[in-house]
Amino acid sequence: MSQASSSTARTRRSSAARVSLQPTPLAIVATAPPPTVVEPPAPIDDVIGLPLIMCPDCKDVRVFAATTMQSNDNTGRRFFKCSRKNYRNGTCTRYWLEEEYVVFLHDNGYLLSASSTIATASTIEVPELVEKIDSLEQNLNKVKEMVGKNREGMGSCICLVCGYLNVTFLVLSFWL
Repeated sequence: MSQASSSTARTRRSSAARVSLQPTPLAIVATAPPPTVVEPPAPIDDVIGLPLIMCPDCKDVRVFAATTMQSNDNTGRRFFKCSRKNYRNGTCTRYWLEEEYVVFLHDNGYLLSASSTIATASTIEVPELVEKIDSLEQNLNKVKEMVGKNREGMGSCICLVCGYLNVTFLVLSFWL
């Protein structure tokens, strides 16, 4: 009897399971592309304004900026280094003085070149710049005119003073 009751229980469970597992239409789910690694923009050094990039050798640590204090030759100069580079030893060798760091940033595309920055700025505000140049030229011409008038006035003043001195010396020479 136990076998009969157990077989009925199995059938009941299996029939109940079959009812709930009937095929249903599949839901369409929008799939997103796999996430990609996006680096946030590099923080900017607040003293000089250069970006603090990830160390090119370690690739998981940002370089930091500091001012030299212990060096006899470079005291007070700004430098950038990986935090894994120690004064005597360390696991990283990256160390740049400010000028070397700027060159490294330009060479590796972290900074725009000066010519592209100037070109971008000049194409945006050309009419305004032309107006400013014209007004500067007009102001320069006015200053030139004023200087010329002052020279003429100074020339006549110098002649008057020289004439007065000549008359004074002549009068003094007659009295002596």
